[in-house]
Amino acid sequence: MTELNRTIRFGVMLDGDVVEQWQLDTIKLLIDNGIELALVIKNGDESKPYKSFCDKVLHYPYSRLLFRIWHRYWFKPAAKRPTSFRPQRSGVEKSPALNYHEVTVIPIHKGISTYFPDDDIAKIKAYDLDFILRFGFDIIRGEVLNSAKYGIWSFHHDDERVVRGGPPGFWEFMRKIPRNGVILQQLTDELDKGLILRRLQFNTTLHSYKFHLNRIYEESEILPLQVAKELIVNGKLEPELSQSEAPIQHPPRNIMMIKYFWLCFWRKIVFHFNYFFRQEDWNVGYRINGNDSVHWLKPPKSDYFADPFVITTKDETYLFFEWFSNKNGKADLAIAKKSEGFEVYHKITDFPEHRSYPFVFEYQGVIYCVPEANQTDKVSLYRFDETHGCASLQWDCDLLDGCYVDATLHHHSDGKWYLFTTPQRQSHTHLLIFVADDLRGPYRPHYNNPVKVDCSDSRMAGKIMEIDGNLVRPAQNSSRHYGESITLNKIVQLNEYQYIEETTNEIKPDKKWTYNKGTHTINSDEVMTVFDAKKFTFTWKGFVQQWRQKVASR
Repeated sequence: MTELNRTIRFGVMLDGDVVEQWQLDTIKLLIDNGIELALVIKNGDESKPYKSFCDKVLHYPYSRLLFRIWHRYWFKPAAKRPTSFRPQRSGVEKSPALNYHEVTVIPIHKGISTYFPDDDIAKIKAYDLDFILRFGFDIIRGEVLNSAKYGIWSFHHDDERVVRGGPPGFWEFMRKIPRNGVILQQLTDELDKGLILRRLQFNTTLHSYKFHLNRIYEESEILPLQVAKELIVNGKLEPELSQSEAPIQHPPRNIMMIKYFWLCFWRKIVFHFNYFFRQEDWNVGYRINGNDSVHWLKPPKSDYFADPFVITTKDETYLFFEWFSNKNGKADLAIAKKSEGFEVYHKITDFPEHRSYPFVFEYQGVIYCVPEANQTDKVSLYRFDETHGCASLQWDCDLLDGCYVDATLHHHSDGKWYLFTTPQRQSHTHLLIFVADDLRGPYRPHYNNPVKVDCSDSRMAGKIMEIDGNLVRPAQNSSRHYGESITLNKIVQLNEYQYIEETTNEIKPDKKWTYNKGTHTINSDEVMTVFDAKKFTFTWKGFVQQWRQKVASR
């Protein structure tokens, strides 16, 4: 493994002294994490081909008039706000000034392609850069692509296997494509078909393109830093060659823009209708090992059960689960016992805040539980007390400060504890890992957090299992809606610097079940397998609760 104190140097290509806000934030994130900005390459070509007024009138692209007016005067997402290029470290008053050089290049245009003069390429190569970020110069081809050790890196805010061209995220929105991919690629001479360095996947926000575009821009800012850290750890990159044959998309014509305006209006109505009148109703099912019959718990009316875990002691098998009350607008934790046929439900918490996802495990003869409690801004460890007739949780210690959901511990073969979780604000997309040498910590962030950004398999869906000699991490797929299905991911590499996994399978609810619209938790032990599933329904208590949440959010 390469020494982690290796210095990485990068350059950035710009069209001038003004960049978009997300571009500046991307550069600052690199600088704040010790990646050295060594060179700024500016486009010095200010010449514009002369066109007479008549030429402009005759050759104006009137078929895209609505898009041009909307894009120039109306559509103003915060991430694309024009910002003066002044890269600096956070806490600038205490930080030394950046010491980077500038090179101005007048490129050579051949059709839609841009080439660099040989003298300028030689100047750039002299700075011995590891990579160059492209935020200007349009379509670059030729020897300049080899002017840094690991090439020129460029964003494409679509999954190039599905959408090439642009505008970013627009065609996913229009065509209801459930996931919007984002790639960082090393440019080649092929248009939108470079060497893929890293991918992200976000669920498409169908009721607001502006919100959606802001999100994919802002969340993708981490990509160059993650690839740079991978380079520091491995000393090399192993990019994937894109084989995409997807057609190249272009800005929409007037008829498509009229459809866009209508969809924005109609989908907001549908979104708010579903928010108030289409509520999730979850329940917990289980199978006794060796028996294919599925049994379901029986929650009280207007309540639901979810997030099941199971653990067997010498005297009992306990089924832990979340008990959500629409009347109270929060959940407590509860258990059911095998000795009672899993037909009697005992609440084991009564906190003022919401509790769910009771991750339970045994260590050194003690049963512990780490419930999800993001409203407390802590991840806490509890001991499960079953000795006094009325089972309960007793606080042991706090593991993490912060607003995290569905924390799941794994004691690895290297002796370290790995805590998998997601931040509440990015709960469907970002997987974080924290590492400790002892169960009770202290826990430190994984070197390359977030280790995964993917709406289809990031958030935890249960404990890490061993299947056929492999560690398998269950994760929630929330591409189309929350808790759509569960993906199983084989862990290929896990240490405090690297995390690699491969998706191997997907678990969906049986269409014959009453609860057949989604599933998002699965666990098992030597006695049984437990899982949850959902349907959509309407209750007045749920309706009132949704109104309360909407008012509180304002």
